[in-house]
Amino acid sequence: MMNAIILKMQKVEVRTMVERAELENSPKISSEVREYIWQYIFDNLLVQKKVMTDEKYSYSVTLDLNKFNPEIHKFFTDSPFNTDANKFRPESKLNQQGNLKFANIRVASKEMDKDISPADYANIVYDAFGSFLILISKKIEKSELDELKKGLDYEYINSFNHPATIEECKFFLF
Repeated sequence: MMNAIILKMQKVEVRTMVERAELENSPKISSEVREYIWQYIFDNLLVQKKVMTDEKYSYSVTLDLNKFNPEIHKFFTDSPFNTDANKFRPESKLNQQGNLKFANIRVASKEMDKDISPADYANIVYDAFGSFLILISKKIEKSELDELKKGLDYEYINSFNHPATIEECKFFLF
């Protein structure tokens, strides 16, 4: 299963890419949960630290979310966000093409499947962003992200239809 979430900073656009063969097993979580997580980190940390806020650039971050498979998923970044259940492999810098800066974050999780709860999903997405942000910026520390995470609004996260419809997930099938 591969889900790719693409976020653009000036105009936040979220697109989840799913292989047609994996649609049945993909997390049925509203795209608004991912948008909320990114916006929460952006508003409460990135703006203050002036990370990924340069208005002359557009920013795109792609999350590849996969069910952990020990045969396939063998190499990960040494991230303080890694757990036995969740492993992250973010790019260590933003790539640039013209006025677009972009990066990929790969996630392999034992919890990533069609039955994952919105709260568990939100925690994995949050940690994926965190694993990336501490790599690209010396201004951001894990302890700050851990503290900020305590303020996530789980009532809001859990307020969306679950399981979400395909339309609410905003899947892009390939």
